[in-house]
Amino acid sequence: MSLKANRFTQIIQQPLNVYNFVVDIPDVAEGLLVSSTTFPSEKLQTFSLYFQGEEIQYPCIPKNGGSWKIRVPESDSGAVKKVFDTFKRSMWNQKTGWLTPKKWKDITVTARDQSDNLVFSVVLHGAYCIGREGQDLDNSKNTTTWQWEYEFHYTWIEDIDLTNKGSEAPM
Repeated sequence: MSLKANRFTQIIQQPLNVYNFVVDIPDVAEGLLVSSTTFPSEKLQTFSLYFQGEEIQYPCIPKNGGSWKIRVPESDSGAVKKVFDTFKRSMWNQKTGWLTPKKWKDITVTARDQSDNLVFSVVLHGAYCIGREGQDLDNSKNTTTWQWEYEFHYTWIEDIDLTNKGSEAPM
């Protein structure tokens, strides 16, 4: 066995799976039903300066804000749509035209290991629901279930490390 393979197995004894995650949306218990999403990320912006004709790029503050989507299955009674529509209407009342931006929430997406231990998470600060995508309907597909895709916007991201395991520089 090569030294690289031995080192690799010391660092990654069991790879982290992508199916064991938790989404916590305040005031929305149905957030637990999220069947798929992305783990949000942020990237540093760069700016360029030129010295003697050469471009030199420097990192600067991350680009804040963005959109994030979740996919949730619907029940026969339409309960999930009701809950998420109520969540959206807590900020925007279409009949009165009232906008209440103070209803921003912090949404947490947490990765878990095989034993359901929390590994790391990300908090989407200042998140609000902007709505849902349309649903394709087709009466020839009698086994396809209804899946909503809701989109949220957030103002900034906070990464949280929930474990103190591992080395500082594994490679």
